[in-house]
Amino acid sequence: MLNSVEAGRRLMLRAAVYPLVAVAVLAVVLLLLAGPKAALGALASGVAVTAGGWFVARMGLDGRVRPAGSALLRLVLGMAAKLALLVVVLVVSILVFKLPGLALLAGIIIGLTFQALALARH
Repeated sequence: MLNSVEAGRRLMLRAAVYPLVAVAVLAVVLLLLAGPKAALGALASGVAVTAGGWFVARMGLDGRVRPAGSALLRLVLGMAAKLALLVVVLVVSILVFKLPGLALLAGIIIGLTFQALALARH
């Protein structure tokens, strides 16, 4: 075993904190430049991406030893749940709250980018 469960948990925490900070900065910038609806849109989609990533990590890194097939299935199901959460947030944000689509897209892009950067950093 190359990585301990504790190292995986630390990585999970870092992969949740970095995107949240980046999305918060984006929301502040959009609040100043485009108004509160754009800031709320970026914040909603960015938090959904981060929450989905945290959920996937919790499913995959629960601390128990599992067979490879079972572990892969849990990760795939977690990714499907993350995608479903993101779609629900987008639909509700656009149809109910009438938030701007470009701001929602910016939150997703920033959230996913910083999540990938946090996971790639050693």
